[in-house]
Parts: sequence; structure tokens; C-alpha cells
Amino acid sequence: MDYQPTESKGVRKLTVADQLPDCEIFINREAYSLQDYVANKKVIDIGCGYGHTKKIVEDLGGTWVGVEPFAGGAHTIVGSAEAVPVADCSYDVVIMNAVLEHVQNVPKTFSEVARILKPGGYFIGYVAFMECFHEISYSHLSFKALEYFAEINGLKLQKLGGGGRFGIDYHLRILFYPLPFGAIRGVLATFVRGLLHLKAAFAVPLLMLRKRLSLKSALALASSYFKLECLRQSVGFSFVIQKPPKISA
Repeated sequence: MDYQPTESKGVRKLTVADQLPDCEIFINREAYSLQDYVANKKVIDIGCGYGHTKKIVEDLGGTWVGVEPFAGGAHTIVGSAEAVPVADCSYDVVIMNAVLEHVQNVPKTFSEVARILKPGGYFIGYVAFMECFHEISYSHLSFKALEYFAEINGLKLQKLGGGGRFGIDYHLRILFYPLPFGAIRGVLATFVRGLLHLKAAFAVPLLMLRKRLSLKSALALASSYFKLECLRQSVGFSFVIQKPPKISA
């Protein structure tokens, strides 16, 4: 019997818009300032380490709880990112700074964040992407993974920061260790951003000629392309994810 393929959408060419996350994007800037989110808030810092955010939160009138998987100082409670021993809807802000890549069960972690956040609350932090294996890391997340895991748990990726440092300068620093290559990481990252700016600039007349776009449309598409290329090569991302506010009846 001859093989008869089933009907499908087939292979499609992804556009820049398909690949970019649906959120505010910050290139070479952090997506958030901690102080803007924690003042007078109830904050839980999962994977808090030595608790460096504790003083910042408390100085701004907030309350702070740290979570670590092993018994530590008086500033922490014992728990994992996949099973946080706190009540539902009990915190205004969840922090995970350089933690998600060390979590084995990322879907469960996002589910826990959605559970413990109050409506309107924020999940903020940083996650590795192009960093190499370090300290038993499991899940280096792309920006689309952040968006996806947020969405399936009823959350919304609002802000994303990247393009400050890239995988190439990070891996060269690791490769040449113990030589002080880290001292020129910033120079190399600036070169990478400059090269991507040039590629985006050269794309503008091509877009106008080949796709018959207006100058305004070509510039907008080139800007989106620059952001996408920066994100694709970023060493990691700072992020702001929100749990939707409770809608009044």
C-alpha cells in the first residue's frame, strides 16, 4: 500500500514576531529593580543562599523569608523550589535569582510559584541560558521557555532583560581560566552588540527592496531582529512574571 500522508500544516518559516516573546524587552539592561517590587511587600526568596536580599527588603518595610533545601541559618526555612512549605496565595513577591537552572522539575516549580503568589503578585529573578554546566545545573531556560511555563500556569511574562553579556564571552572566560579573560568580557559583549546593530542596519534597505516595506516598517522589523539576535545569544535573562490580579465580580 502506498503511504498516504495525513493532512497537516507542514513546515513553515518562522518570522521574527513568531520567535520574540510577547513582553517588554530590555537589551543590555536589567528587566527590573528589586527595590521597585519589594517595598512593604511579603517576599519569599527561594534558593536565597546567604540571604543578600533580606536587608534590602526589610529596609524598604517588607517582610522576607528565605528558602533553601538544606538546614541553614535562622534566616531560612527548609524546602525545595518544587515543594515550598507555605500556604497558597501567601506572598506578594517570589524571587529566584540564578535558581531555575538548578531545579530538576521546572514545570512543578512554576506550578508552586503560581500557587504561593497572591493575585497580582510578581515572580522575579534571573535564569541562565547560554552559561555552561555549573554547580549541577539542569535546565538552562530560553526566553520562550520562560514564556511557555508562565502561560501554562496562568502567569504572564511581562519583562525580559538580556543582551548585556553573551554566551561567547562567557565561554571564552571559562575556556581561558585562570587567565584574567573576564576583564575584557564587557569589551567583547559590546563588540557583539555592535555587530548585531550593523546587521540590523544593513537589513533595512534589503527589507524595503525585497519585501517592499516602508522605511518605518523596515526600521521596526530591523529593531525587532536586533532584539531577537541579542536574546538568542544572551548568557541569561532577568525576568518579571505576574500572576493576574483577582477580578472583582
